[in-house]
Amino acid sequence: MENAALKQREGAIYGIDISDERALISYINPKDKRPATVSRIFGEENYVFPMAIAKKSGIGQWFIGDEAIERKDDSDVTYVPDFYQKALKNENIIIDAELFSGEEVFAIYIRRLFAMAQNLSGIRETDYICFSVTEVNKDIVGLLDRCAARFGIPAEKVGVIEKKEAFYYYCLSQPEEMRKHDVLLFENNEQAVYAIRLNVNYTLTPRVVSLEEKYFTLDERDKDSSFDDALQEMLKGSLVSTIYLTGSGFSRDWMHTSLQRAMLGHKVFAGQNLYTNGACYAALVRLGTVEWPFLYIGDNELKLNVSLLVSDLNQMKFYTLINAGKSWYEERGECEVILDGDPSVSLYIQKPDSRKAVESVLSLSDLPERESRLTRLRITAVPLSDTKVSVQIFDLGFGEIEKGSGKTFTTTIGID
Repeated sequence: MENAALKQREGAIYGIDISDERALISYINPKDKRPATVSRIFGEENYVFPMAIAKKSGIGQWFIGDEAIERKDDSDVTYVPDFYQKALKNENIIIDAELFSGEEVFAIYIRRLFAMAQNLSGIRETDYICFSVTEVNKDIVGLLDRCAARFGIPAEKVGVIEKKEAFYYYCLSQPEEMRKHDVLLFENNEQAVYAIRLNVNYTLTPRVVSLEEKYFTLDERDKDSSFDDALQEMLKGSLVSTIYLTGSGFSRDWMHTSLQRAMLGHKVFAGQNLYTNGACYAALVRLGTVEWPFLYIGDNELKLNVSLLVSDLNQMKFYTLINAGKSWYEERGECEVILDGDPSVSLYIQKPDSRKAVESVLSLSDLPERESRLTRLRITAVPLSDTKVSVQIFDLGFGEIEKGSGKTFTTTIGID
C-alpha cells in the first residue's frame, strides 16, 4: 500500500549527467519507478553523447554529439570546440559569421538532448530536471537554471547536484540487500581512478550517510595490479555489499586479478549511466514522491537547521525556515508572523546531529510602537554558505489598521 502523504507525479522527470567531455540523460515517466536512459542507437546501450556541437552554414540547423563529430570536417559546417567551458566563463563564440554567447550554444546542446528524451518518454509535462555535475558552484547553478528556462522549465523545477551525491541517491534507491553493508564506487577515466565508500548509520533517525572519497593513479604498465591495490585499500576495515564500476577506462581486456577480487563475495555492476540515473532518483526525492529515511550532508549541504518558536492555536511549536541537508544554493525559507510582546525575534540554530538548539535574539527596537498583535512581520532566510544564513525581517504593519513602516532588520547567523 502506497503512502497517501507522498506526492503524486503528473509529468516526467529527467536526470542529466554533464562533464567536459560528454553528457547522458535519463527519464522516469509518471507511472514508472525506474529510469530509462536515452541511447544514441535505438536498442543498444550507447548512452554517452560527446560534448560536441556543430552548425550548418546559412541555416539554423545544429548537430550534437557523434553527429557533430562526424560532420566537423564538412565544408558547410562550423564545429564549435569547448563550448561548455565558454558558457561557464561567459565567453562569446563566432559561428557562421554570427556572434553567440557560450550560454546560447550550450543551451542548444542541452535542449536537443532534452528533446530526445522527451520524445522517447512521450510525456509533454515536466515535473523536474536534475543535473549531475563534477562540482557545484554558483556559476554552474546559474548557467543550468538559465539554460532550462530557455526551453520553458522554471528554476523551481531544476536541481543541481554533485556526481557523488547522484551516487548516493542511486545507491540508496536500490534493493536493500545491495546496501546491507558498505557500497563502493570506482570511476575510471584512463589512468585516474576516483573511489567512494558509502556507509549508512542505521542506528540514527534519519539514517545518516557518509561518503569517503579517495583518488588513485593506475600504472599504465600494469593497470590490473595497480587497480587491485586500490580495491584492497577500499575493501579494508568493513564489510562491502556491492561494488559499482563506471567510466570509460574499465575493460575486461586488462581486468583479470582485480575483477576476480571485486567479485569475491560482492555484487559487481558496471555501466555508464549511474550518475544520470542517480539524478533521476534525486528528483523523485526532492519532489516528495518517495519515502527517503536518509540524510547526507556533503560539502554543499546545509550544516544547520534554523527555526522560529511560534504559537499555533495556542500551542508552542518550532517552525523550520532552513533545513539541514538541503543544498545551500537552493534552500530558502519565508513566513509571516504576528509579533506578540517585546519587539524582538528569537531564532533557534541546531546542528542535525544534536538535540541542543542555540537561541539567537534579533532586537527590533526601531519598530513603531503599536498595540500587541498589531505588527505583522515577513521573515526571509537565505543561506550564504553551508554554515551561515542571512535572515531579513520586514515590517508589514497590520493592513489598514497599522501601515507598515518599511523598516528592514537583517542579521547573519550560523555555526562554527
